[in-house]
Amino acid sequence: MRILRRNETEEIPISADHSVGDFPIPSWAREVVLLGCHGGAGTTTLKTMLDTPWDLGAFAPERSDIGTYGRPLVLATRNTASASARATEAVTSLTTNGVAVAVLVVVADGAGHEPAEASTRFRMLEERVGGLVRFPFVSGLRYVDIDDTLSVALPRKAQRALVEIKKHAEKSVVSALGLTTTQE
Repeated sequence: MRILRRNETEEIPISADHSVGDFPIPSWAREVVLLGCHGGAGTTTLKTMLDTPWDLGAFAPERSDIGTYGRPLVLATRNTASASARATEAVTSLTTNGVAVAVLVVVADGAGHEPAEASTRFRMLEERVGGLVRFPFVSGLRYVDIDDTLSVALPRKAQRALVEIKKHAEKSVVSALGLTTTQE
């Protein structure tokens, strides 16, 4: 069972239906808001897989005052050197303006290795966001229209990545509510 704590003495159980004690976490607070660090980051595909209506498109410096209205912000980026530079700009701009990033999702651009420059930037960004999740390359997603995204059988690694994204998003909401979680 997971337990939420407001402080050292008050324990509040959290159930499978996301209720916190006697108060359910509202469904709107479980919806993530997606923002690409650049065009082609994979936000539309993630929007479909995470079943959220909130896809803000691509980040631009003049859009650094993003409002999520209590929903967790999920940033998406590819794993190329240039994409990691755009991710650094987005995280810096957003956090400077007081916008919390629940999770940075690094979407593999292909089956090859991630460039060292990108890996270094992502390691540095990891401590500035709520979490970093790597979403693997799924070749089947290249062959379907966005409406057919859910028909693609995802490998276990991709399924685990979606679960991790949701966990980081939930952790962000719980933190915003002034609660902490522990496992029992």
